[in-house]
Amino acid sequence: MLEDTYATATKGASDYGLKMIEVARENTNAAFDFSTQLMTVKSLSEMVELSTAHSRKQFETWTAQSKELVAIVQKAATDSIEPVKESFGKAFKKVG
Repeated sequence: MLEDTYATATKGASDYGLKMIEVARENTNAAFDFSTQLMTVKSLSEMVELSTAHSRKQFETWTAQSKELVAIVQKAATDSIEPVKESFGKAFKKVG
């Protein structure tokens, strides 16, 4: 039971770490893209428009990324607890 729980928790941590790397990559690319686009603006109004669009897009991206990370954590927690719940259930059935 402990080995299953540990293996599941380890996989969950690995999935979370990989997702964090993906999130960092996406956000870094977005920052570089935004910086590149800023170099081409010709007016203050164009800069404000570009900045507003970038901020809105990043907020939407961060919201989606946060939901994905929470889902990974919840799945890992649920999957890690399941073997423990099953073992306790079996033990209580034997006692009862």
